[in-house]
Amino acid sequence: MSRKAKPLIRARNKPNFGLPWLSILLGAATLVLGTTGIAVVTAQPTNELTIVIEGQQPWNISQETVEAALDGPVAAWKPFTLRVIDRPLTAEEQQGSLAPGTDVLLSTALPDPIKPSHDAAVPKKPFDKAAIRPLETDPAENLDIGRGIHDAYQSNVGIGHGPLAVVAAAQEASLLLYDGPTRSPWPWIAGTLLGLALTVYSLSKALRRRALGEARFRRLTAAQRQLASVVLELEALEVTYLAIDPDRRPQGFTASWTKVRKASLELARTEKRVTAAVYARRSALTPETAKKLERFESLASRLTASADAVMGAGAVIGGFGGGETTFQRLAAPLTFATRELLARLRAAPAGAVEPKMIADLESALAALLAASTGETGRTDHAVQVWDRAERLLKRHAHAISRKLRRMLPRRPEVAPRPSEDLTVLRTSLGLSPRGSLQSLNAVDVANAMAREAFGALPEFDVEQEPALRAAPARPTLQPRLKPRLRRIVTGGLKVLGGIALVVGSFLLTAATSAQIYPWHNTNLLGTQQLHSLRFEPDSSKFDEDEIRRTLEDKFTETVDMTVVARDAEDDLLLTQDSDERSKLYDAGGTDAIYRFDPEPLVKAMWEIKREHPELVDPRTGELLPGQAMVPVWFFDNGRTIVPVRMVSAVYVGEPTGLNRFDWENNKYWIDGSPEGSVVNGIEGIARGLQTNNYRDTDSSEAALSLLLFPTFGLLLFLGYQVLRYGGTMSMRLGRFGRGAARLRTVRGNLETLTLGLDDSRLNSVLMFDQGSAPTAADADQRLFESALAVAWRMSDELASRPLSQRLGPDYLEQIRRLEYLVSVLSVRDADVAGRAQRLLDAMHGVG
Repeated sequence: MSRKAKPLIRARNKPNFGLPWLSILLGAATLVLGTTGIAVVTAQPTNELTIVIEGQQPWNISQETVEAALDGPVAAWKPFTLRVIDRPLTAEEQQGSLAPGTDVLLSTALPDPIKPSHDAAVPKKPFDKAAIRPLETDPAENLDIGRGIHDAYQSNVGIGHGPLAVVAAAQEASLLLYDGPTRSPWPWIAGTLLGLALTVYSLSKALRRRALGEARFRRLTAAQRQLASVVLELEALEVTYLAIDPDRRPQGFTASWTKVRKASLELARTEKRVTAAVYARRSALTPETAKKLERFESLASRLTASADAVMGAGAVIGGFGGGETTFQRLAAPLTFATRELLARLRAAPAGAVEPKMIADLESALAALLAASTGETGRTDHAVQVWDRAERLLKRHAHAISRKLRRMLPRRPEVAPRPSEDLTVLRTSLGLSPRGSLQSLNAVDVANAMAREAFGALPEFDVEQEPALRAAPARPTLQPRLKPRLRRIVTGGLKVLGGIALVVGSFLLTAATSAQIYPWHNTNLLGTQQLHSLRFEPDSSKFDEDEIRRTLEDKFTETVDMTVVARDAEDDLLLTQDSDERSKLYDAGGTDAIYRFDPEPLVKAMWEIKREHPELVDPRTGELLPGQAMVPVWFFDNGRTIVPVRMVSAVYVGEPTGLNRFDWENNKYWIDGSPEGSVVNGIEGIARGLQTNNYRDTDSSEAALSLLLFPTFGLLLFLGYQVLRYGGTMSMRLGRFGRGAARLRTVRGNLETLTLGLDDSRLNSVLMFDQGSAPTAADADQRLFESALAVAWRMSDELASRPLSQRLGPDYLEQIRRLEYLVSVLSVRDADVAGRAQRLLDAMHGVG
């Protein structure tokens, strides 16, 4: 084949809808961005930080104890050295002028003791405690990094640590000296969110275009199948036509056959142009192609109906097999409508309708059914017999209408009845084109008047919708909405869906934000109780029962708690005597009387550890893992304070309940009671351990919420789109979709009719053995069974539709038609069964 030759379009090949390249590129870029962000945020340092201890260090800090406190080397993003000294930093060192081989310089000196001039003013954080080799171009940022390193050290000293305080400073330095891509997740999340939004938007557009292309392809193939069936039957139609004697061919039959032959050939040529337009990418979705496809579908549908009519008419005119089926198509709507009218007339009050009129209508129906068998000898005679029977039925219907009209103050509205267009079939048979419609309309008018005069049939009519026929076993009602009301309902559903989307996004955002910011939650989330609680030297100063009764011990890890009673005036050099405090502090400072020197407090914590060696690691002087202490200092007047809480864990991250006092203000708070001091101290440790190691991000909680809210909204909407797209691939979803309950009800009634088919046959045999014409009896029963089979096929087709095809008004219209068909079948079955029962009752009475 030549390279320029176009590939053949085979019947079963799908059009090449192409790939959504823009969506693929955006998705790939978003994937790369997201995976890069995950890799950066979750990356772990691979280098080591070296700690060098110099000078005479306090708090048991030495090279040996720090190395013993380390579980392993401190990981760093690049190799660097932290040097620990025992003196304040010089001005040059603060500016980053460090000795070779030193990247971070940390001083272990504590803040200066409180002097009498220290009144209510808050001391500023010192910059002479830590410095780094310049990392940022802004010197102020380098000073902030150094202060953050010293704060990590000083905060851990404030909870009784020594070597572990240096370890905490080293870990903080490793984190703050990172100079690679941002490790904050929010820029990566924001970029991924933007890429995801663009991807979803472009993909939704591509899916919409593909869905439109798929729909047009399915419509084309359906029309092609109709055309193919006509083309395949064209030869059989020609044989049928030629087999009929020209003298016996009605003019309408010849005209219909000629029209079908020409139309099929012309439509076959049109098919090529429509198929090429649907298969071509550039023209597949254009309005011009939609018009071509719609016209092709309409022509194929009309051609199929015309071909069926010609074939049926040919079977009747030529006397071939199948002529009876042709007459059954003509008889079906008239028979069902007449059965309904008879049921109404029999339900009328006695004397309202003359029995002779009912008997004449029954005879006309029997004549119509007998004519529908076509067993009258000659073909032209069969058509004439049918025409006479149809006219007779219409005449009797008019007579009943005139009778009932005199009973009514006004002419009732006639509900339209769904019926097949039989114009071509009647024309091919040489009958009046609109004869079936006129006859059916006459019976419908009589039905409407009977209903107005005698009331609705409880087992058939639905008052709210005259055009909607419900099944007798379980009436259902779903009125068809007017277009304007349908638009209002659709708009309301969209608004409700948007509200649900917003509420769902808000709830997910709130839940996620609460998980990311757990330290904002003051509730204890742990599940473990205290492993042990003891008092030193004893519990004589505490009401232990009160403590255990009010304590909420919910820990996230196993903790052994020790409560130590100490003397505040001896250990911390504090007093509650106003005269003594006025000598030390400026009387004009409202907060100065609550300040203290932190150095005695730190010494007191180390003294407590020395007094309880069983709780301390002898290598480092730190508390053993799982140990915690609450020192309670008593004043002479019985009042208590708990300025610190001692734990074995290294305090890192944001401020929590572990660091009890503020190194800047050096203030303490008087507790209400000794028991309250213990309870608050223990619960503070539980909250501190719960939120320890948490670090705030670059953005606030509000910024996080603003970022998460559209993210969850987009994900929920994407889930909706996935479900909606998945609906196009659903197969048998009998319990889902619009009208599912109505469809199940109709299928249940069909099963009832099918199970009672033997009874229906016996009733028919009984009735027709008592005087009815056998041919009419047989025709009526076959018509009933054929309609029942059609109803089952309609039911199976509706039940097998995908979910997406159940959302349109056409689906409900098809259910409505099925409900009507089943209802008239039920009325016919009930009518035959009722007449058979009355006959049996009469026979029993005679006997």
